[in-house]
Amino acid sequence: MSEQFVSCGLEEILVGEPLPVSLYLYVDFRFITFRAAGDVIDRAALERLELKRVRNLFILEKDRKPFGEWSRVTVEAQPPPPLPEENKAFAKARADAHRKTMDIFQSSHPDRIVTQTLTASKKLVTEVMKFPFAVQTLAQLQTFSRGTVDHSVNVSVLGVYLAMQMGYSHTLILQHVGMGGLLHDIGKTRIQIDDQDSPDEVAVKMQEHPALGVKLLEGQQGVPIEVKKIIEQHHECHDGTGYPKKLRGQNIYDLARIVAIANTFDELVADGKGTLIERQRRAVLELDQNLFKKFDPQKLEKALKILKLGI
Repeated sequence: MSEQFVSCGLEEILVGEPLPVSLYLYVDFRFITFRAAGDVIDRAALERLELKRVRNLFILEKDRKPFGEWSRVTVEAQPPPPLPEENKAFAKARADAHRKTMDIFQSSHPDRIVTQTLTASKKLVTEVMKFPFAVQTLAQLQTFSRGTVDHSVNVSVLGVYLAMQMGYSHTLILQHVGMGGLLHDIGKTRIQIDDQDSPDEVAVKMQEHPALGVKLLEGQQGVPIEVKKIIEQHHECHDGTGYPKKLRGQNIYDLARIVAIANTFDELVADGKGTLIERQRRAVLELDQNLFKKFDPQKLEKALKILKLGI
């Protein structure tokens, strides 16, 4: 009897955790092994699948139960604190922004969905602005990042929250941070990844995504220039080691410096192991002790204080 396969979404994959069962791809009308049981999928591998528009992997039907238990275990080990009743709208706004961002990364014409995504972003920013400082924990703001879409929503929420606590109060400015965070990786939809590309070759191609993101938004009405600057400069570094233009210090757009911190923090959390709080604590230490030269020192100092209070 031939073995039966069932699909699983990329969002069910735990980054950095050994697989309990083998995963398969469906290629040329047959199933081929993508990763064997015990292997680990890192964020780069998951992102590569997303960029190739792979929406599902497959497991054997007999492996459904152990896979499902494995997929839930890390999230359930550290559930976020329950949201206060008045903040339930935040969860709804976050889910809507997640859906719109997912549409962008799965569409062959992402530019057509940008306007809807910007609207969802504004609603999300409005809800983040309602959170009181020193009451809200990071576990309620940041979720486990399993791929580009989770990461984009996290960066949007964290960027807005950091900006608020740094003293930025104008709604329009916070909307720019939120939009820029949500769309900061949109250029990745234009990167062409070949099966034969080595990890180093993929890394080089990935450095094109800030410029490609801005190019994708050319001619789009309703996208503020400030948002485009965030998209273009979120990988620039204070010490001039970033990309694409190796900008240095004050030459980097002010709001892009905030999004850069939120972006790196979420990447560090996603690549870590353990509960969400354990990952967040290690990410704060990494920013403080090893990566501090890459960021605006004043903004990083404020951000670290805010992040430490949240965990």
